[in-house]
Amino acid sequence: MLRSRQFRLLTIHFGLYQLAVAMAGGFVGAFLLKLGFSLPQALIAYAALLATRLALRFLSLLVVRRIGYRGSIVAGATLAGLQCAPLTRADEPAWLALWLLALSLAEAFYWPVYHSAAAVTSETASRGRELGLRTAIGSTVGVVGPLLGGVLLQRFGPAVDFGIAGALSIAAAFPVLLMRRIEAGPVPSLAQSVRNADRQGVLIFAADGWMAAGLAIGWPMVLYLSTGSRFEEMGFINAASGLVGAVAGWLCGRAIDRQDRERYLALVSGALALGLLVRALASWVPAAAIVATATGAAVMSVYVPLMMSAVYERAKRSGAAYRFHFGLEAGWDLGAVAGCCAAATVASFGGIASLAVLPSLLGVAALYLCVRECGHRPQKRPVDVAPVPIA
Repeated sequence: MLRSRQFRLLTIHFGLYQLAVAMAGGFVGAFLLKLGFSLPQALIAYAALLATRLALRFLSLLVVRRIGYRGSIVAGATLAGLQCAPLTRADEPAWLALWLLALSLAEAFYWPVYHSAAAVTSETASRGRELGLRTAIGSTVGVVGPLLGGVLLQRFGPAVDFGIAGALSIAAAFPVLLMRRIEAGPVPSLAQSVRNADRQGVLIFAADGWMAAGLAIGWPMVLYLSTGSRFEEMGFINAASGLVGAVAGWLCGRAIDRQDRERYLALVSGALALGLLVRALASWVPAAAIVATATGAAVMSVYVPLMMSAVYERAKRSGAAYRFHFGLEAGWDLGAVAGCCAAATVASFGGIASLAVLPSLLGVAALYLCVRECGHRPQKRPVDVAPVPIA
């Protein structure tokens, strides 16, 4: 019953936080383009953000030791809300630097602890259903958020949209305060976090980061350009896609619990590759952008539970979920920085925006190979990790 309560509170937090992300985060790249950034410049800005986040992750270990796991989620969600103010003036170098710093700090605190909490608050026998439910909630929120965000940005401006999203992000911290102690293992030292990293998990997240550079970072910018640089139309397309994603996420969760993961993995990998090829046509065929976004939402709603169920199983078996996910998030940053640079290079030399997603095909191939082996290959339990107070 306790674990169920923990799961419910974390899921409420997730829903609120993802609503904030859907309202603002999905439009950040497009907003940078509106401010005057070129597509390669916006991708390099994201690479700088992720590189800064990677460096700050190691400093965040000191803070996590002091404020605990719940405090770290609260700090991350709060900082994510506060980064909205400097974002509105990101065309000025000082404000751009402040935005990069605030968001880097927020995510350095937030994501390793959130994934750790998700791993230890879910039941092994029903992890697929729980991840499917969480993905479906995220997809459902992804219907309301883009619609609302697109309308607010187009009609009332970034200050209103980003301000409301910031308030939602801060409000998302309150359910976490009601949670009991998060049993995610001890906080490692810097040396321990590197020495005891799960190599297979790091490879999965590095490949996911490389793929996400094209799908999650580059594609929204391409979509914005393909819709005539209109936030409202972009939000409508993303909202319609969220409806498909909600159903697909629920169905996939049940399939994982029926041990159909490997069969679905091959299908999803093929669909991801095909979706990237369709996206690459968007600069010539505008309708391809709509088709790719709608079908892509369904594919991602299947892909995320497949990947994360395998990763969460390894995290739980490791006996130190936070240490495990800390290493994985660092791997994601490395992969995403490299992927953003590759996408920026293609966009710069090719001169065709939609081709920037093509380097992500390498990430799809690597993910298929890594996730297929992840659930079967054992990992070492951590050693010499001194216990520290956690909350």
